[in-house]
Amino acid sequence: IDLAGGQQRKIEAANALAAASVANAADAQVQLTAEVARAYVALRERQLRIDLLRQQAALQEENLQFTIQRFQQGAIAAFPVGQANNILQSLNADLAAAEADAAIYLNALAVLVGLAPGNLDDFLAEPAPLPLPPEQVDVGDPASLIARRPDIRAAERNLAAATARIGMVEAARYPKISFMGILGIGGTSPSDVFDLGDLSAIAVPQLQWGFLDFGRTAAGIDQAEAAQIEAEAQYREIVLGALQDAENSLSRFAQQRRTVAALAQIEQSATRAAELNRQRYEAGVISLAQLNAAEVERLMAEANLQQAMAALTASYIAIQKSLGLGWENPVEES
Repeated sequence: IDLAGGQQRKIEAANALAAASVANAADAQVQLTAEVARAYVALRERQLRIDLLRQQAALQEENLQFTIQRFQQGAIAAFPVGQANNILQSLNADLAAAEADAAIYLNALAVLVGLAPGNLDDFLAEPAPLPLPPEQVDVGDPASLIARRPDIRAAERNLAAATARIGMVEAARYPKISFMGILGIGGTSPSDVFDLGDLSAIAVPQLQWGFLDFGRTAAGIDQAEAAQIEAEAQYREIVLGALQDAENSLSRFAQQRRTVAALAQIEQSATRAAELNRQRYEAGVISLAQLNAAEVERLMAEANLQQAMAALTASYIAIQKSLGLGWENPVEES
């Protein structure tokens, strides 16, 4: 007989721990999904960068050959040849690094989805456009959305379990009554069951009281209270960290939008300049080297814009992760 409510508190603690385990599983899903999304965006950005670097390297190769021809004709000194070659080698080094990054992200994505490295190469090797966030992001009330974060739910349930354990240990202060008995039915046929003379029952109540436990119960209560204080501190720390994470991700997203807007204008200007230089080259006003230089600037501006757009999508993923969006609401506690 649960006179002091110890069994009830034990059940409450077990239910809270079960809910915390469910929340921890959901938190693992959030972390995994964010990692997959970040790796995918990074892969697509590296693939676009590889294509742009190859175009820049091809243009720079033309510049190098043109410079060598002018040097051989005695029109220029040897220094511009070395300078053009250094630029080409730098582009080749950047290209090699981008190709290595793309291979790393391909392997990472395969492992994240539970496959061996290399199993997604054929599926993702073809470049694709960068995924972009929606034009508007309605986050509502960050405080209420943060409450949906699984790690916060897990910390809250751990706190509830620690609080329930205090009541469970506290119940040891009070007496417990248990019935230890033997119930026997004599006879060898079903009709004997109705023979009350053959029914024997011994039910002896036993009283257990731990008031002479030499301080063990008091020490257990102190330990449970200390664990509850620790769980409360962890809960507060996780909530404050979640608030900081959300504020930082929202701030980065807003800043990244401004960066993308500025780089888009630079890319448009570089595109117009390259087109004008092409017209001037076709009219015989400028040389091929000058045309290629303008094309290289355009490609660099496009690469910077693509990188900023990838960072914008990554910051949007960070918002989703920080607010725990896209996951079921916690089950109402009974």
